Formats: sequence, structure tokens, C-alpha cells
Amino acid sequence: MNREMIVDILNRFPGWDRDVREVKAFQTEEDGTDYAVWKVETPEEVFVLKRSTPREGEVYKTYFPNGGAVPKLYGILRVEEQTYLLMEYIEGQTLSKCTREALQATLDALIQMQDLHWNSDCKVGYGLEESYPNREKRLPYLEDLKPCYEAYLEAFKTLPQTLCNDDMLPFNVLVAGNRAVILDWEYGGILPYPCALARLLAFGEEEKDSLFYMTREDKSFALDYYYEKLIASKGISREAYDRTMQLFFFKEYSEWVYCANQSGDRSQIDYPKYYGLSRQIAQELGFFPACEDGENGVK
Repeated sequence: MNREMIVDILNRFPGWDRDVREVKAFQTEEDGTDYAVWKVETPEEVFVLKRSTPREGEVYKTYFPNGGAVPKLYGILRVEEQTYLLMEYIEGQTLSKCTREALQATLDALIQMQDLHWNSDCKVGYGLEESYPNREKRLPYLEDLKPCYEAYLEAFKTLPQTLCNDDMLPFNVLVAGNRAVILDWEYGGILPYPCALARLLAFGEEEKDSLFYMTREDKSFALDYYYEKLIASKGISREAYDRTMQLFFFKEYSEWVYCANQSGDRSQIDYPKYYGLSRQIAQELGFFPACEDGENGVK
């Protein structure tokens, strides 16, 4: 979308009376391509304009009416069946190259948000009724991983629920000093409590040039900190919590096994890696006997 079109949309927001100095599309961290979010500079301040979905707007209005763990929302606009969000611009770094300070700020934001909405019965957003069938349909494609995935599905149905961003990958977190905000709420709603944390931690790797850099020590710190600051106060034992987090990490890895098997083309996805990670967790949880040679049983 060109500059003139964006300016036209901005001018339709109630109360917008600013001159636009520059418009620049944000780029994805995966491959550097533009996506439908723009940095809008005016002589006075900077904003973010995002083409989104009605659901994301409703999530902002319902769960974050006074701000919180998200950028401030200034307005929602519908133009020709498209939804646009006008939001605060924050100069910061994503969590893709994790530091301990940024990770703790992120955990603090997540914990505060989830404590506020613990066991909420609100139906706004991407909740259990929609998300469970989407997960259940993966089961036929998981072959020998099915028993572990069935245990995950049972946990998904029965665990305490709270507000989660179900796509809380590290590049959907922005940290500026001690403040962390969570971005992209198209898949936000009341879900089982581990969804957000498992998504945040699962794909961190220790190679500094990886897409998501995060050390094992930082992952352990995050799991301990989250338990001590939130989950322990909910009467959940550490043993139950650890098993639950393993099941949710398993889900994150087995998602790629599902994608490969569902497409019928394992060559397009790093199938051995994600099958191996999935199998290793299933093994640790008792769904497979340990391999005699210590390997993960990758096929």
C-alpha cells in the first residue's frame, strides 16, 4: 500500500489532524519482507498503523482498555472491510536475541497480565472453543507421537486458563528498558496458561546467529521465575507444572511434524530435528522406552 493510501486511512481516524512526514513498512525478521504494519512519522511524534482483523481490535478493547502489556491503542478503523489499528510506536528490541534483563521484563509483563485474567470466563478472542479443534485435527498425522499428543490434548482441555497470546514468539515481544510489550494479538484470548510461555521459549537456540537466540540457562531461569512468581500461588505443584510445560513444548515441536506429514513432503521442513525433539520429550514423559544407544529415535 502506497503512502497516499496510508495517509488517506490516517485521515479517517477521528481526531487525526497531523501532517505525515514519512511512512515506512516494517519488515519480518524471518526474511526481511514488508508486511502490513507501518511506522508513521509526524513532526510531533511517531505512530504505528497496522492492518489487522476485527478480532485483534476486540482483544485490545476488552483486555487492555487501560494499556498494560501491549502498545497503547489510539483507535480502530474499518475501511472497505479492512480493520486498521493506530497504536503507540515503541523504540526497542525484540526478544529474538535474548538477554536476561529483557527476558525478565517480558516475564513480568506476562505474569502481571495472566494473574489479572486467571480463570476468566471471557469469550472474546481466540479461546478454547476455537483453538481445541484446530489442535485436535493434527492428531491423525503424528504417527507414533499420538499417545503423547493425546496427553497434551487432555491437558489443554483441563488446565486453568488465562489470557494468552497464542503466537508469542520472541519477535512478537518488544522490550524498551524495563518495559516489555507483547505484539500481534490476532490469536489472543483465554487459553490454558502454558500456551504463551511455551511458545516463547520452545524455539530458542544457543547459536547466536539463529533466528531466536536464547541460552539454556535463560530458559531454566524463565521456567523457574514464572513458576515462583505466578504458578506456585495458584496451588499447582512444581512436579505438575514441569510435566505440563514439557507437554506444551512437545506440542510446539510436533507442530512441524504435523506440517511435514500433512503436506506429504518432509523435505521442506526440518523434519528430523523436530521429530527428534518431539520424540525426546515423549520419551522423557514415559511414552517411549529409552533408546539403548542414547539417540532420540529419529526416523
